[in-house]
Amino acid sequence: MLAGLVLVLLVVSACLAGFVGRPAVPVLVVASVLWLVVNGPMEGDVLIHFTRDHGLTSADLAGLAGLGMAVWLWRQT
Repeated sequence: MLAGLVLVLLVVSACLAGFVGRPAVPVLVVASVLWLVVNGPMEGDVLIHFTRDHGLTSADLAGLAGLGMAVWLWRQT
């Protein structure tokens, strides 16, 4: 349940960031980092293995995309 709510926050903050601009960057960063912490129940396949027990999953891509968008917004405005 928590992971779903954080994902909704991430998607909504990413959508609104295009309209709001730089003031939305902190919310987008917090939502992205929070997603990377709580996305365990929704993790998919491991795309890249870093060690035997750790890797990059498909669910991690949403958080990384949010962080990338925040960096892009910060540099654009």
